[in-house]
Amino acid sequence: PASARTCGSGSAGNVHISTRRNQHRVAKEKNMRIPLSVPTTLFRSRRASTNSRKILSAAMSLANNGLAACVDAAADALLRGGIVALPTDTVYGLACLADCPVAVGRVYAVKGRSSGKPLAVCLDSAARVPDYTIPQDGCNVNAALLKDLLPGPVTLVLPRGPRLSDRLNPGVSAVGIRVPDHPFILALCRRIRRPVALTSANASGASDSLRPDDFSSLWPDIDLLIDGGCLKPGPASTVVELMPAARLYRVLRTGRALESTACRLARHGYQLEGAEACSSGVAAAGPDDCRLPVPLQVAS
Repeated sequence: PASARTCGSGSAGNVHISTRRNQHRVAKEKNMRIPLSVPTTLFRSRRASTNSRKILSAAMSLANNGLAACVDAAADALLRGGIVALPTDTVYGLACLADCPVAVGRVYAVKGRSSGKPLAVCLDSAARVPDYTIPQDGCNVNAALLKDLLPGPVTLVLPRGPRLSDRLNPGVSAVGIRVPDHPFILALCRRIRRPVALTSANASGASDSLRPDDFSSLWPDIDLLIDGGCLKPGPASTVVELMPAARLYRVLRTGRALESTACRLARHGYQLEGAEACSSGVAAAGPDDCRLPVPLQVAS
């Protein structure tokens, strides 16, 4: 068999999963299904269209299998060091344990993503954000602000804390925090109680995925797909960097929630960096004015 790898702790820790690249090749040649590294009773192997002939190792449907069973399977796959494709409140994502360098490396390889592009960290609640970040110039982000923004379609960029593995985004002093407003991924994060690395389920530079077929080219290299159906059309999350000491924020990606995010930030006394000079192209949103007529365009 191919070499094995492991990432995990607790009851599901130290469980090996074999690399299935050779199995995918053999399966394609012999038109066979691929053996699963997770209980076969939980999953159905399936293909995309006959023309694409992309083989998916394992898949479950929230509609058919239910939330609890999907969470069990996804937690098992993550704790085994696997990659799980899953729905979020914006687009489909690829998830792995943030403290498993082998799994993180696989995500970069699957996407063809540059190692210089950091991955976001997904948590189960706003209350856990301080666990993985540190104050900026002695100033923390107000808990009420975090609760106002999260869960939601926004990524908050803050100074990273020491509890995050130094092998995640090495050399990067900040971290993007996501708490998606989606029952499945929130339940999954509550179940494993460890930070989850999250990125969009697409090849690097490709369009975001709103349904599983949109990233069928990645199927052979993921360990489990959670099918949440077709997601609401729209871009990925809004990305803002917070500077709590100065009560400023910087827009790194407009995403789908820029206006609502700016409104919430304004309510807590935050202003857009440079807004007074109108140099960024984004109109500042005061407490009673939440319109952003000329949003800054940031490449995703």
